[in-house]
Amino acid sequence: MVIKLWRRKHTAGQAAAKAAIARAEQDSAELARQRSETKHLSARLRALRHENHFEPKIRAAMEGGHQ
Repeated sequence: MVIKLWRRKHTAGQAAAKAAIARAEQDSAELARQRSETKHLSARLRALRHENHFEPKIRAAMEGGHQ
């Protein structure tokens, strides 16, 4: 009787631990995906800032060169 109760608790504990590990792995994968997306967006923002900074100067130089 006592052994059966211990086994039930033990297997329930193992199931809970496995579920917790699975959730942690999902969370880790989600964080990795978000980190990747953040890096991509950061690079895109940096490119847009660069373009926004230099485009007017390039356009002015090209217009000045054609006149």
